[in-house]
Amino acid sequence: MSLELRLGSVVAHGVGGPEAGAINLIYTCLLTEFNQGHYRYIGINQIGEELDEFVLKEPGNKIHVNIRYPAHEDFESKSADEKNRIRLDIIHKALVQIAEYDKKLNIEKLEAIRRKIIDNNFCFEFECKSFKNKKKPGHTVSVVVCPEMTMFNYYIIIKEDERIMCKLWIYSGLTDIICFSDFFSKGQWKSENELIITGKLNEVEINILVNECKVEFKNLTLYNKPPYFEMMKADVSEEDREKARQDWHHSLPPAVAAVIRQAHN
Repeated sequence: MSLELRLGSVVAHGVGGPEAGAINLIYTCLLTEFNQGHYRYIGINQIGEELDEFVLKEPGNKIHVNIRYPAHEDFESKSADEKNRIRLDIIHKALVQIAEYDKKLNIEKLEAIRRKIIDNNFCFEFECKSFKNKKKPGHTVSVVVCPEMTMFNYYIIIKEDERIMCKLWIYSGLTDIICFSDFFSKGQWKSENELIITGKLNEVEINILVNECKVEFKNLTLYNKPPYFEMMKADVSEEDREKARQDWHHSLPPAVAAVIRQAHN
C-alpha cells in the first residue's frame, strides 16, 4: 500500500495500541478507494490539555497531527462498538484538520468515508492479492483480510469465471498487515487446480486445491511448528507464543539474535 495511517495516543486510557490496528487499516484502504491517498503516511496523535494541537508536514510526503480529545477513564472496559466510534471520531476530526490545513483532502469525501464505515458497522473485507491462473484464466484465488479489533482474519476466496466458489479461513494474525507480506504474498500455480502460496519468510507453504475448495499447510522449517508463523498468531496462548519466540530467536543468525535480545533488554 502506498498510504499508511496510524492512530496513537500520549494520554492515559488513550485510543492507540494494537486495538487501533483495525481502524488504521480500514482508513488506509478507504482513503485510497475514495482517491484521497495524497500522503505516504498520516500520523494522528491523541493529546491532552498539556500539549498543543498542530499539523506538521515533513519530507517524504508524510503528515502528522496532534488532536486534543478527552480520554475516557473507562475506555478499556467500553464495548467494541463504543471504542470503534471513539476512534472513528478522532480520526475523522484529525483528517478534517489536515484538509483545512493542507487543502489536499476533500472534506465531503472524508464524510462519505465516515458514513461508509458506520453503515458497514466497522466490518470490511479487503483484497490483499489476487492470483490468476494463466492457463485457466477463469480460475482466480484471492487473499483477503478482515480487520477486527483483536485480530486480522485472513481468508482465501476461490472464484471461477468471477463466481465465488468458496471462502476458506487460513489465519488469524495480530493486528498488523505485515502478516500478509510475510506469509501470503507469493503465489505459484502448479497446475490448473493447484496454487502454492508462500511469503517472504518462506516458513509455511499453503497448498490451495481449487477444485476441492481445500487448503493444506506445510511447515517448511526445522521446528515442530513454524516459529514466526506461530508467534504472529492472534489465537495462541502466551505459553505457545513464548515457545515460538524462543524458536524464532534460535533460528536467526547469532549476530541478529544478539541484537534483538539487546533491544528487548
